Amino acid sequence: MATHETYSSGIVYTPILHNAIGVSTTPLTSTSITQLTAGAKAVSFQLTGATITTRSAVFTVTVSMDGGTTFQAYNMLLSNTANTNEQSLTRVASITRAATGTDICWMSPETLGSITHIKTVLVITDTGIPVGTFTLKASIAY
Repeated sequence: MATHETYSSGIVYTPILHNAIGVSTTPLTSTSITQLTAGAKAVSFQLTGATITTRSAVFTVTVSMDGGTTFQAYNMLLSNTANTNEQSLTRVASITRAATGTDICWMSPETLGSITHIKTVLVITDTGIPVGTFTLKASIAY
C-alpha cells in the first residue's frame, strides 16, 4: 500500500519561527507548524539572543496530537546541558536566554511519532532599558 508523504525523506527544513524579536508585552506564539512535524525523525530548536543587556526570553513548545485542534505544553525538550556519561539526558519544559548567545535543544525522539502539529511560544521580559533581540529557528529532519 502506497503512502502519501507531505515531506521529502532525507531533507532538513530550517524555518525561522520568531525573527529578531525585540519588545513584546504578550507571549508570542508561532503559527502552527503543520506539515513540517508529522513524520519528522528529529526536531531541534536554536534560540539566539543578540546584543542582550536587560532582557530575557523564555521559549516553550506546545504540541497537538489531534490534527491541530488542541495544544498542550510539551515538557520533554532535551537540554544541551553537560553531564557525565552515567547521567540521563536532561529534559526541560523551557529554555531561558538572558544574555547574548545561543541555546539549542531537541524534542525527545520517542515522542515525535504521535505529534501532528507544534507551536512555539516566546515570552520576553524587560528589566530596564530594552536592548537586544531574540531569534528562534527550528531544524526538522525527515
